[in-house]
Amino acid sequence: MLDRTRIVSRDLAAARRFYGATARALGLTIIEAEEDSFTLGRIADMSTPVLRVRSAAGRTQADEPETQPAMVSLEVSDDYSVRAFYRAALEAGGRQVGYPAPQPTQGGRSYYAARVEDPDGNCIECGWRH
Repeated sequence: MLDRTRIVSRDLAAARRFYGATARALGLTIIEAEEDSFTLGRIADMSTPVLRVRSAAGRTQADEPETQPAMVSLEVSDDYSVRAFYRAALEAGGRQVGYPAPQPTQGGRSYYAARVEDPDGNCIECGWRH
């Protein structure tokens, strides 16, 4: 199981606006903010990081492939949260990749999800398994 992940941003201010806006719909918040990075975590447990976003400034070319482009999937507890994430993402400058809708699955559980690209082109998916 994925515990946390890190992505790199070319425009940290735009990323901070995007993730700050979408975090609320996911029950997350910015739990740590530094000059060159910030970390999202659960509001209920602010000591547990979920996603760290670092500035690409000052990184060497060897570091670039680490996350460009990345795909991050976040699970929520209901379809309302998926739609709230999607709206917040678009309002914060995200680009639509997949409208909130039922998704094809293998197995017995259904999956409802939405996908957006953040300002750096990373694909962020928000989904609900039921």
